[in-house]
Amino acid sequence: MEGRVLSKRNLSQMLLLMLLLGCANGSSDSGSAAATSPSGEIIKGSIKSVTGSQSEMNQWILALVERDTGIAHSGVINAIGNYTIEGVDTSVAYTLVLLDPQYRFSAVLTYAGLNPGQVRQYFAIGENRLPTLVHNGPIINFTDFSSIAWEKNEAADANGNLIPDAMEASAGLAMTPRVFAGAPGLAGTATTADTDADGLTNDVDGDIDGDGLPNWFDPDDDNDAVPDAFDTDANADEVVDLSQDLGDQYFPRLVKFLALQLVQDVQSDGSLASTLMFTLRLLEDEIATSVLVKGSSTLFTDAAAVQFDPNTGEATLSSWDQTLLDDGNNEDGEAGDGIFTRRVQLASTAVPKANQVFFVEVTQGAGDTRMVHEFPFTFPSMVTGVITGAYTSDTRKVTMTGSPFGTVTDYHWSVHVYDANGIKVFASEPIAGSSTTYTLPTGATDEGETYTARIVATAIDRIPSFPSWVMRSASFNLQ
Repeated sequence: MEGRVLSKRNLSQMLLLMLLLGCANGSSDSGSAAATSPSGEIIKGSIKSVTGSQSEMNQWILALVERDTGIAHSGVINAIGNYTIEGVDTSVAYTLVLLDPQYRFSAVLTYAGLNPGQVRQYFAIGENRLPTLVHNGPIINFTDFSSIAWEKNEAADANGNLIPDAMEASAGLAMTPRVFAGAPGLAGTATTADTDADGLTNDVDGDIDGDGLPNWFDPDDDNDAVPDAFDTDANADEVVDLSQDLGDQYFPRLVKFLALQLVQDVQSDGSLASTLMFTLRLLEDEIATSVLVKGSSTLFTDAAAVQFDPNTGEATLSSWDQTLLDDGNNEDGEAGDGIFTRRVQLASTAVPKANQVFFVEVTQGAGDTRMVHEFPFTFPSMVTGVITGAYTSDTRKVTMTGSPFGTVTDYHWSVHVYDANGIKVFASEPIAGSSTTYTLPTGATDEGETYTARIVATAIDRIPSFPSWVMRSASFNLQ
């Protein structure tokens, strides 16, 4: 009897050992699988064009966007119209946005509203497969609702054609902007504004103006006819944006803010060279395994990462792998401080397009507990122009010619002076875009020395020290 008991114990120990060995041997496979399957639900579905063809949707991008945070999960549509979106938290409400193969915002989900002149766009996911979608111009629609439940949130659809007002405007149709009445207040002012009168104050509303376009994809969040990049109170809460941690570049989870600075330098032949400066800051105590930019291959093909030598200031270029780094060597401050950046020089023919979107994908953890979230950023709907500078020595006047930001005049420009060695020796105060001349102070330069200057025009700072757009003239002589 005792011997039989010992045999069972031995057998149990052998089985346990085999199980442990199996887990150990399978751990690397599990890790490999997790590299393409982050924690969360895997959502699948298909989409076709209103023409009936699914193949027409090849290489388009479909993104699930959280209603309350803007955090997204995206997937590329394949040649037969199918998509897979991974790592989805099904406990929150979502809408869907559709981007074309160049990541330009194209369409948004809609459904008939509960009230006349309104549409619904947000839903809860009931299964791991969404109903078939149809792309019809500026909107996408579900063919049935068997696996989703519509939320009550509504957006404006003035003419009742199921196209939200924001998309009517982008199509060039008439729409009267709803201008928020009230000047921006001081830091600390209570944020009680509710521009679209939907019961949600602007500081927590994912669609401030209720036009059907989520703030993170809307170039004019409050619909006051001032593009967000030039609006000191883009979230229309009566508080200057620069003095608060609110707006569509701030996030309530994982990431404190995401900033993109587009720098365009006028070349001697009048063309523009474009450089992107990506900056993402994690919330305190958050740690990321990797930070990666997802966007248009057309925009990012042949892009080069720029790194400066801290001693000489010389720039070196290397092929960009679309990562952002927190290593202390890429203008990101100290290594490990939670700030991920990269300065990226685009190919000579590459220029960001209006309403083009990119996502910054932040990964935490590894293996089967790996979490992935995507944070969207949309380029302003803007046409830029070349600026030039000229100097009149007898009056010491610098004159700017050209319109850096098209019809927008609510910007600032400044004059930067460099000595014969290329060292900057003077920078003027900000000058209103409505003015075209600036008188250089007498003490800014020394008699008999050689100097050059550049004019730098910038959008406002919505995040301190991060103007979203910078236009720099070619150098000109101060003689």
